[in-house]
Formats: sequence, C-alpha cells, structure tokens
Amino acid sequence: MSMSRLMWTMGGLTAAGMLGMTMMFWALERTVLLTFAAGAESNPPARIYFILFIGLSLMNVAAFLAMLQWSRFLRENPDTKQVPMWALGLVSAFAVAALVTAVATHAAYVRSLDSVPVDPNQGYVAFQVVMGMFVAVSLVLAAVRWAPGYKHTAVRS
Repeated sequence: MSMSRLMWTMGGLTAAGMLGMTMMFWALERTVLLTFAAGAESNPPARIYFILFIGLSLMNVAAFLAMLQWSRFLRENPDTKQVPMWALGLVSAFAVAALVTAVATHAAYVRSLDSVPVDPNQGYVAFQVVMGMFVAVSLVLAAVRWAPGYKHTAVRS
C-alpha cells in the first residue's frame, strides 16, 4: 500500500469517525436537554435514538477499519517509527480530563438556567468531538501496537 493511498484511506476513516462521533454527541446532548426541559416524564423522539445508534455504528466501523489499515501498513513497513506510548497516554489523559471538566461545567450551567434550551450548542458538541477524536486516535495507535500479529516476524532457519 502506498503512503498516499494510506493517507487518503485514514483521512476518510477519520472523517467518518468524526461524523459518527458528532451524531453520537449531538443525540446524547439533545436527549439530556429534552430531559432537563421536560423533567422525568420526557420521552425523546425515536429518531434521536436512531441517530445515536447510527453514529455509534459508524464510529466503531471507522475505528475497526482504521486499526486494520494501520496494522497492514505496519506489517508491510516494519521499520516505521511510532509515537511513544507515554505520549499517547498523555494525549488521552488530557482529552479525557478536558471532556469530563466540560461535561460537568455544562451540566451545572444547564441546571442553573430558568429555561432550558432544547437545541444542542454546536460549539459544545464540536469540542466534545475534538476531544473524543484525540482519545480515539490514541486508542487506535495503541491498540495496533499491542495487538498480536501486527509485527513482522523474522524467519528462523
């Protein structure tokens, strides 16, 4: 596989993963806002759960195919330099901490409002997607590195 083809494939899978994650976070945020606005008796429309399911499915298929493509590339190019595990861990830890802080802050803000909006804030959803993609990309790179069978094995005589 050429580097150009790999980059186009991984770029497309990243875009598909981002679309899926956007659908997932939008549906979750919409469900939470509807529940806060209407109280415990709220019943969000089924289309929100359908969007959530499609987003999760798209995100998982994109992650699986990204791991498959990256592992094939590493098998074909065993001397490829990779990001150190400590760096992947730091990126993931930062993104998770930022995401948890943002969710807690946003929940407190929504509870403080007299009138709760039912439309998700697009900037907030975009922030969640960016932080989620930092985690997802780090997990794909780490998963392929630790997966058995991705490394080129030397033939012993």
